[in-house]
Amino acid sequence: MDYSPEQQRPIYRHIVVQRKALVDHIDVEQLRRLRRQMDEGSPIDPDLQHLVVKDTLKRSVKKAMAWAGHDDVEVEASEDGGINPEALFAEAEARKMRGDREGAVAYQRQEGVVVSRIVQEHMPGEAPGTPMPSNPMYLFHPGFDSKEDSLTQYMRCAMELQRQFQAFSDRQFLLMDAAMRSGLTLITLVLTPIVAVPRADNGVELLCEFHQKTRFGHVDTAQFEVFSEIGEFPIQVPSDMDFHLMFTTFEEQKAFEAASQGGSVSLGDE
Repeated sequence: MDYSPEQQRPIYRHIVVQRKALVDHIDVEQLRRLRRQMDEGSPIDPDLQHLVVKDTLKRSVKKAMAWAGHDDVEVEASEDGGINPEALFAEAEARKMRGDREGAVAYQRQEGVVVSRIVQEHMPGEAPGTPMPSNPMYLFHPGFDSKEDSLTQYMRCAMELQRQFQAFSDRQFLLMDAAMRSGLTLITLVLTPIVAVPRADNGVELLCEFHQKTRFGHVDTAQFEVFSEIGEFPIQVPSDMDFHLMFTTFEEQKAFEAASQGGSVSLGDE
């Protein structure tokens, strides 16, 4: 989407974020305090009780039984008297052979402590438990094929890809009904910033990867790292070594490795 001098880009709120982490680790001091209380057999503090899991196998056992074709067999955890979880398949088979369908198969319960949790906040403004969009969006730039002044060339291409992303986002905004645009916020979740990757033959191309959704009203970004609130997509600048490797052919790399190991390689006729 190109704008003529007489045209102006649409004005809207566009937040570009990245997830801070995929895993939320429990505070070490909390874990130490919990371990001490469990070792002493003393009551667990109320703020630590959510870390104690009475039955760590509940979901795993049900999934394993279904996978083994025993999803019709009811299972339950037992504090005492249950069988070893490894024997559940054999017990289920034996019960079927006996025609015994009464009651649940009890397995030995195993307690555990939560040390980390998978972060569930996938995108700002999502309801808890909402899954990540299945298909990310990609944008590409053909890049350049000369290693001369590679940093300058890379930044030129990265800015062009950034403008390509800007035009892509403007289209998402303009697709909305005009009456709804005033309260709209466009959310971009960065999966891969603008990066350089070597071409299959020679040179460097650029790409970026992201999810994008529209939201209305206030959008909480407390659980995310905010890159921009005006729609600027982040750029990852390669190092000098990165550029060198991306412009090094396989044959050149093999020759360098052989030379560094004390060998000699002929690259041409003597």
